Amino acid sequence: MDTFPIIVKPRNLAGSDVARALLRAGLLPAVVYGPGEATRSVTLEPKAVRKGLIGPYGRNQVFALELDGAPRLAIAREVQIDPVKRSLRHVDFYLVGPDSTIEVTVPVVLHGRSLGQKAGGRLDHIARTIKVRCTPASLPKSIEFDVSPIDNGMTVTVDALPMPPGVEAVFKRPFKVLEVMVPKAEPTGTEVAATPGAAAAATPAKAAPAKAAPAKDDKGGKK
Repeated sequence: MDTFPIIVKPRNLAGSDVARALLRAGLLPAVVYGPGEATRSVTLEPKAVRKGLIGPYGRNQVFALELDGAPRLAIAREVQIDPVKRSLRHVDFYLVGPDSTIEVTVPVVLHGRSLGQKAGGRLDHIARTIKVRCTPASLPKSIEFDVSPIDNGMTVTVDALPMPPGVEAVFKRPFKVLEVMVPKAEPTGTEVAATPGAAAAATPAKAAPAKAAPAKDDKGGKK
């Protein structure tokens, strides 16, 4: 990956009052630390950091900090943002070596249209990010996966995702990344339950009882 160069200036003063004063002056307070390194307070231009963080690598961008006259690789471990202005307030930079191993969270990007979707199924993208382990040089922007051969009822777990060279997925147990659900069968006309009204309409009406014939007297006449 490409590193993002930033010039940082050491500062001796620290604390919330100093940080607020730097922000009012248009500067960004930050700290730099790492394995075997003492934490150092620094100052830098906020526009440069923001430009790196909104790039294709996002929060995983590797910065080349110009510190003490030599570039030092670092990633932004913690970024504080103003909740109202959405501006940067503070950044913690973690120093990494060119051959050191880092763990970062990257997005999973799906491509294509699955066989199941073409047959009417529904694709459920369950895990949209995963954690990976790699060196700064092999850090990927994302993990790409082609869903074209995935059919209905099939599931893809994290251990089945193809990793770029030098990249390893980090997980305790394999978990679902996506699955394609079998489409529900549409009810046919014979499967639709009849409504009470329809059932009543379908029941034959009972015939009315026949009227009794009038009684006759002994002379054969009608009463």
